Amino acid sequence: MDIANDIDDRQLNPRAQRRRAVIGSSVGTVIEWYDFTLYGLASALVFAPLFFPGGGQFAGLLGAFATFAVGFGARPIGGLIFAHFGDRIGRKGTLLATLLMMGIATTLIGLLPTAESIGIWAPILLIVLRLFQGAGAGAEFAGAMTMASESSETRNRAFIAGFPGASVYLGMALATATFALISLLPLEQFQAWGWRIPFVASIVIVGFALYFRLRVTETAAFSAAERDGEVSRAPLATAVRSHWRTLLAGMAFFVFALPWVYIVQTFSISYTTGTLAVNPTHALIALIVAELLTIPATLGFGRLADRIGRKPVLLAAAVFAIVFAFPMFLLFQTESSVLVGVALVLGLAIVQGATIGVSAAMLAELFPTRMRWSGIAISREIPAALVGGTAPLVATALVGLAGGAPWLVAAYLVGLSVIGVIGISALPETLHREEVDDAPAPGVGASTARR
Repeated sequence: MDIANDIDDRQLNPRAQRRRAVIGSSVGTVIEWYDFTLYGLASALVFAPLFFPGGGQFAGLLGAFATFAVGFGARPIGGLIFAHFGDRIGRKGTLLATLLMMGIATTLIGLLPTAESIGIWAPILLIVLRLFQGAGAGAEFAGAMTMASESSETRNRAFIAGFPGASVYLGMALATATFALISLLPLEQFQAWGWRIPFVASIVIVGFALYFRLRVTETAAFSAAERDGEVSRAPLATAVRSHWRTLLAGMAFFVFALPWVYIVQTFSISYTTGTLAVNPTHALIALIVAELLTIPATLGFGRLADRIGRKPVLLAAAVFAIVFAFPMFLLFQTESSVLVGVALVLGLAIVQGATIGVSAAMLAELFPTRMRWSGIAISREIPAALVGGTAPLVATALVGLAGGAPWLVAAYLVGLSVIGVIGISALPETLHREEVDDAPAPGVGASTARR
């Protein structure tokens, strides 16, 4: 069968097309979060002595986490640029470009010489590659959320749109498991060459993801908008002008949701194994378990949101985050590997599991096709840069300010979670709503057109 006939067959089988779209969007998310998790773990465990030596352990850790934050500074730039093209020329081609940018940057990080070899050029090149990695990742997840939601039906959109969210934790678990195995090497070998293996191996996962991405057709929603002449020439500007209230509420939501994953995923490992005395291997194993449990939790919360609504699930997650912030650090303080694992599971599976998938469906139902990717990218990536990527750096500084005590970090999470409650409350319920066409934003005095 030739390619043209294969495409025609897929067009005649919407279910198969939807399945390929969900797989194609999800595998790219796996590589995005494999890459980002690798960088976060390396920042916590190895980058300080290799790329930021000479300033002491604390200064080196701050330097490593600063480069972690730099990637998030690039996320909104890359996210908004690629979102423009995703809403202008299509989802498929744009997602292929973001996948290649991330994968190549991550592989090159694994090949970088250290400061011992090339001096100041080592951290400079690390920062440059981190910028490219961040720019690609900033567009990748927003695009995956867009493609998955547009490939679902109204009755199960939160569940289907949750697959890229669940894939986040598959990528995280894959990276964490790889790093845990490599960390079993003697310290000298681990710092000399072992840490490079997971980064270089990224190119293999990229090839796997590329295969699936190439088999995906353009989403029916975008194809219809293109056919009807409804593609916007300036989707970003249109989104800001017509949906600014929705954007502000969405950003408030992500101000709460995003720091949690980076505090639990990245900062907690350096805190429990550095400031405290938890065995690093035990901490990584506990994190892997938490990440794996978050996969079914994400899909389960999606099913729940398709039955009772998006807002009840999101509000419950934000309230739980407020209540759990201080107990989470109390569990860390025990230095018990089991109790640390319990804290990691609750922090990821409950808070992130309830937010990452449900938010994809909700945002897709709030923005029209012609600006959907742009609306999601603005809502998510600006907070990612401001409070997401900076969370480990801020948390490290707060612990230093408190003389090793974590309570300022807990208070920081509580404050961000309160902002999340406000943002979620300001968003309309979208259960049973079809994806909007070109209607004005809900909540600004206009009805919502249905496709």
